[in-house]
Parts: sequence; structure tokens; C-alpha cells
Amino acid sequence: MSEQSTLLACAHALIEVTPQLVRLMRRDLRIHSAGMFTEPQFRVMAYLFREGSQCLSTLAEYQGVSLPTMSKLIQGLESRGLVSRDRDPTDRRRVILALTIAGRAAYESLLRRTENHIVDWIRSLSYQEQVRVIETFTQLDELFMKVNLDTFYERDDPGL
Repeated sequence: MSEQSTLLACAHALIEVTPQLVRLMRRDLRIHSAGMFTEPQFRVMAYLFREGSQCLSTLAEYQGVSLPTMSKLIQGLESRGLVSRDRDPTDRRRVILALTIAGRAAYESLLRRTENHIVDWIRSLSYQEQVRVIETFTQLDELFMKVNLDTFYERDDPGL
């Protein structure tokens, strides 16, 4: 197998497996969250859990949605006491969003259930296969964190 055909096979594998995993996790989230969270709400809570307090525009950019859409999503979480809004002490015009204690607890509970389900799904892999999955996903995470689509597309097509 040539290097080019290996690269294409790798790309094809990512294109095929990623949507399957995302669909499975979305369906699992809908089933075991009992309507508590939508997928976009879960992703926002995950982002706030990982990254800490954020402004609305950062969350909207992360989700790829408009500010009004993100504001409505946050209002739903805020009305249930899962997210708080506070003024930025250094810039009173800016609103900072953060998980509340209840929000952290709800997110952590759902995360643990999701982790346990994934453990059940991958249990049939051998120890060595599990280690390879960890190594592969770690490499992919590091690789994809370096991808800058703006410069990639400028290089690929100067007309963009």
C-alpha cells in the first residue's frame, strides 16, 4: 500500500467512524438524559466544565451559532439553575457565563453515565486494543488541535 493510499484509507476510516460514534452518543444522550439536556446544551456545559467561565460570544463561536441562538440556549440552562450570568468585573458590558454547583453536578452525573455506557461498548476490545485506541485518539486530538482552517484554506485556495 502506498503512502497516498494509506492516507486516503485513514481519511476514509475517520469519515466513516466519526459520524457513527457521534450518532451513537447523541442517541445515548437523548435516552439517558431523559430530556434533561439537548445535545447543544450538553456541549455548552461540557465546554464550561472544561474551560471555565466564558462570554456568550465565545460559546456561540464554539457552537457555530448566532448570539441570539446561544442566548436562548443559555436562558434554558439558566432558568433551571444550571448556568449563572454575572457581569465581568473588568468590563461591565460583558456577561460571563459559568456552571452553577447544580450545573456541575448534573453535567458530571451525565458524563459518568456516558462514560459507563462507552465502557460497555468497548469492553470487548483487548487491553492492547484499548491502549491503541487511547494512543490513536490522543494523537488525533493533538493533530486536530493544530489545524487552522483559515490558513489551510488560504493555502489551498487563495480566492477564499
